[in-house]
Amino acid sequence: MLMMKFSAVVLMLVGLALAGAKADEVSDAKQMLRGLTAECKTKEGASDTDVDGFVNDEAPETRTQKCLVACMQEQFGVSDGKAFQTDGFMELSKVFMKGDEAKVELAKEIAVDCKDVTNEDRCELAVSIMNCLKDSAEKHGISLKH
Repeated sequence: MLMMKFSAVVLMLVGLALAGAKADEVSDAKQMLRGLTAECKTKEGASDTDVDGFVNDEAPETRTQKCLVACMQEQFGVSDGKAFQTDGFMELSKVFMKGDEAKVELAKEIAVDCKDVTNEDRCELAVSIMNCLKDSAEKHGISLKH
């Protein structure tokens, strides 16, 4: 079971890494992710509700929610605020995949699909990256559903 239906890159990678994981492992991953949002929460003026939505894989709707996702993507090197960063995505993928070469190869294919995603608006870019990652994962047979 993957833990999210469509999500920010970090959640997507956690979901791929935890495919088949027990509920308590998913809960631990979500708690870890909540802790990682602290800096971006402050920087973007996000509320606890915004963070909860991010951690629980709710589609960002407000500008603040989109910018929270952007900040997280930038923090992990997946976005530079203007474009998807393939190298950053792959580095993060390798960390989460812990040597599972099949999953790393899948991440490479997803990265290729999303390499041309750009947007001058960093917050809208975050949504475009999320959508590309979701669409590519589904194209490669991964259903990102709860």
